[in-house]
This record gives sequence, C-alpha cells and structure tokens, in this order.
Amino acid sequence: MTRNADWFTPFFGGLYSRVLAASYDAERSLVQARRIKSLLRLRRGQRVLDIPCGQGRLTIPLAKMGLAMTGVDLMPGYIRTARRSARQERLDVRFVQRDMRDIAFDGEFDAAFNWFTSIGYFSDADNLAFCRRIHRALRPGGQFAVETMNASWYVSHLHGRFEETKGGIHIVHEAHWDPKARRCRDRWTMWAGGKTETHQLSLRVYTGAEMRAMLKAAGFRDIRLFAGPKPGRLTRHTPRLIAIGAK
Repeated sequence: MTRNADWFTPFFGGLYSRVLAASYDAERSLVQARRIKSLLRLRRGQRVLDIPCGQGRLTIPLAKMGLAMTGVDLMPGYIRTARRSARQERLDVRFVQRDMRDIAFDGEFDAAFNWFTSIGYFSDADNLAFCRRIHRALRPGGQFAVETMNASWYVSHLHGRFEETKGGIHIVHEAHWDPKARRCRDRWTMWAGGKTETHQLSLRVYTGAEMRAMLKAAGFRDIRLFAGPKPGRLTRHTPRLIAIGAK
C-alpha cells in the first residue's frame, strides 16, 4: 500500500521520471551493474532482487549477464518502462509493482541490492523494517548491498541552493541538513515546456557506522563497507558508500 504522507510518490511520478532516465547512460549503468556482480560475487543463474529497480537500468544489464532478476518498484510507469526494455532485449525478467516496505518474499533470493540513494526514504523504524524484510527475502548466506550518500561527506559539502539541467528539465535545489533527524531536506523546483513542479524531499542519510548498525540490527552479519560507486576505501571524504551484509 501507499502511505498518504509519502513525499516520493508525486515526486517520482512527475517530471523527475525524465531526470532519472537521463541520469545514467547505458555505459555507466553497465559499469555499475558489473560492480554489483563483482561485489556480491554473483554467478550465472543466481536469483537477485533489485529493489527499488526504477526503470530497470541495472536489472536489465544484470539479466543479460545470465542472472535471474526480479525488480520491484512502487511506480507503475517505471515498471512498464522496465518491462518494455526487457521485451526488447528478449529477456525473461520479473518486474513487480509494489511498495518496497510491503514485500513478502521468503528465502527466495541469493542476493539483493538497493542502489542510488534509495534506502532513506522512510522513518528510521521503516528503514530498519525494510532491511529486515530483505533479510527474510534472502536464502541463508545470501547478501544484501546498499549504495547511498555518505553523511560524513554530505554534511561538509551541502550545496544550499544550486541549479542543474538533466533530461531537458531545469532543476533548482534548496537543500539543508537537519542534524537532529539526520536527514537531508531538499526542495526541488523543476520546470520544462511551461510545466513547473515543486517537491519537498526528506532523505535519511547515513554514515558508514550508522549503516553498519542498521544492517546488524536487521540481522545481517559480516558487514563490509566500501566507497561508491567507484572502487575504493570508505573514508569521511568519500561522497558515497556501499555496505554489504550477509544473512
């Protein structure tokens, strides 16, 4: 189900869908898909969950590598786009339209991943509950990878107000850090072709230590931390982080 107070439903359903499609080209997506495969030590035929999968930009290349992919996303339009891409590539990929807080998989997957800052949409309690549902979705020994912003870097590099253009959409960001809630509050104003949208984003951002603690509380073990998305060692100077835990 979709909660009435969720900020991301109108956000992802609006002009941002065009921004997302333009954020990564096929080459960059393939590089990231290869890194996911390497980090999770995936083998052909293994069952992998991409959640949320967006428009399938990582699901599709991983399926082409021989993995049995399932993608879950809240947005019906994203799922339709992903299914169309899979058909065009003649790939057998399962795409499921569902709120990622409401998945009920049980011991089905060899691995799962949550990529591109998709972990902190909810309250701390709901973020933890989501991680616990992923833990349940994995077989014993299965691994879960998270890629997101690194709070240690983000707090010292917060831009305040800045502008950019992606996918023909002009965007004005007005961002600030809420230290008590440990959340980025970012007001997005987007316009294109005479259409304007304004959205207030609220995203929980984690340090490596905070991410490790959440995954441990969800039942994961042997938690490893990396820089992301490019290979390297995680430090407070690293813009993004990757955390991997095993069931």
